[in-house]
Amino acid sequence: MSSIVLDNLTFDAKSGDQLENVSLELTSPQVIAFCSNDNGATTALKQLLDAQGSIEEGSVLVNGEPLGKVNRRHGNPLVAHFDDIELKGKTVLKAVKNCLKHHQNVLTIDQTNQMLESLGIVPGRRVADLTPDEQQKLRIVLLLSWCRPIVLLDDAFDDLDEDSRLTMSELVADYTKKTDSLVIFTSQDVSTLMRFSKVIYYFEGSHLTSARNVEMLDSVDCVVTIIGTGFPVENAVKLGAHMLEEAPKETRFLFTGNIQVLLPLMEQSTITDVRIEDATVEDELMFELKTQQ
Repeated sequence: MSSIVLDNLTFDAKSGDQLENVSLELTSPQVIAFCSNDNGATTALKQLLDAQGSIEEGSVLVNGEPLGKVNRRHGNPLVAHFDDIELKGKTVLKAVKNCLKHHQNVLTIDQTNQMLESLGIVPGRRVADLTPDEQQKLRIVLLLSWCRPIVLLDDAFDDLDEDSRLTMSELVADYTKKTDSLVIFTSQDVSTLMRFSKVIYYFEGSHLTSARNVEMLDSVDCVVTIIGTGFPVENAVKLGAHMLEEAPKETRFLFTGNIQVLLPLMEQSTITDVRIEDATVEDELMFELKTQQ
């Protein structure tokens, strides 16, 4: 099992990013997501695991051992970073060979090619002829081919089209189960965060504000804006609405669930307009912040 345990951690990364008083426990096999208004938390986590910065307070355990002890040990690294994957070589096969050489305990060239061929990316194709979507798939597969127990995928899903996003998320989820690994990703799309992770950790800058288990949810958050008066707010809250803003003639709330259950509440003659939109990262952070107050 792979694990990362932060206990009241305050960390200053070399990049200037920080983690302040963060406590969390991440264990494998699991795909988890960070939701934040910037990339500071994920950048700081990456540099923490790479020992690029200073721990001011608190402690870090990786696989049950102090981080310093893990970093001093020689051998195959525990962590794989998506931004370390470069497509070097004219062909897919050459890119695979270049990525795998000088690394231990990784997939074989044939095993990696089998994964790629299942995605329609064959060894003889020129990397330059691949679409941007295919190049992103190739980078994700190469990252997984290193077989590291902790994988920082960053926002790699965001550069894929909808179908490819689903395909690659299933591939990543299968990887975590087969290798008992821990995968951490970010996204600016709330649907991606909720559909492809088991737990979402919400960060406001350097602070962890809350965590949310989304594994059992069968729907994605949306934001409903009611224009007019007479909307029964209390009834909506009982059905799962979470108020974001309330004004005399406008009510805005975040809702998870089947929107059909709210329709009878919207049949007021004094309601002039109803807008239903996908929730944004900013909406999610506003909701999480309000729940903590």
